[in-house]
Amino acid sequence: MSKTEYVQLGDAQVGYRDSGGGAPLVLVHGTGGDGEANWGEVIRHLPGRRILRPDYAGSGLTTDLSGRLTLDRLAGQVLATADHAGVETFDLVGFSLGAAVAVRMASRHPDRVRHLVSLGGFVTGVDPRSRLQFDHWIDLVARDREALARLILLTGFSADFVATMGDLEAVVEQMVASTNWDGMARQAVLDREIDISADLADVRAPTLVLGNRHDQMVLPSASIALANGVAGSRLGWIEGPHLSPMECPVEVASAIRTFLEEAK
Repeated sequence: MSKTEYVQLGDAQVGYRDSGGGAPLVLVHGTGGDGEANWGEVIRHLPGRRILRPDYAGSGLTTDLSGRLTLDRLAGQVLATADHAGVETFDLVGFSLGAAVAVRMASRHPDRVRHLVSLGGFVTGVDPRSRLQFDHWIDLVARDREALARLILLTGFSADFVATMGDLEAVVEQMVASTNWDGMARQAVLDREIDISADLADVRAPTLVLGNRHDQMVLPSASIALANGVAGSRLGWIEGPHLSPMECPVEVASAIRTFLEEAK
């Protein structure tokens, strides 16, 4: 059973979900997602762990309206949830933007992070292709959220998976109603500015870099670059799209679980 907790950090009220028992595992969501949307299915296949799922600024349970986001700010919010939960050391998994948050945490707080997993992560968002995508998202948040919801479906999931969703216009309508669009835009502004290349050499935790083989949002080559930057890291692949935690949670959970068990 999952319980919802909150911690006050400056002007922000940071929410997180706390479930299960055992060795602590912190799961960090991606742009436009939150701890439930991105990880809700994955955690069903990670038994025997105490799992924290924080929502950083712009998402879910967290209220933080104080301007431009930074990677340090999001990392600080995630770390604050672990502190509030009484968790000193933990395994850490980050997805997409959350992978950059996780790398920053592992590089700055090596005494806290036991093992690190990056899923669908990227070293930098300043390359032309990434900036084109993130600028397009920011623009569509402002002027056509239905179009952005359709774009997320088409590029975030596989064609076969989308075909199983049924009434796609109803899916789009639900996405438009439930997404924190202003928060997503703030996160996308951060995405286009990210450069964690200087953090990689400071990661000391045993690390698994998982790329999504059929990713249309973050190129698979981004995971190769990330793995090349972290000494001794393993590179693995999920045979899925960018939103693999939502489309193929069993495979994602299996890869995480296998790595953590082997890395003990």
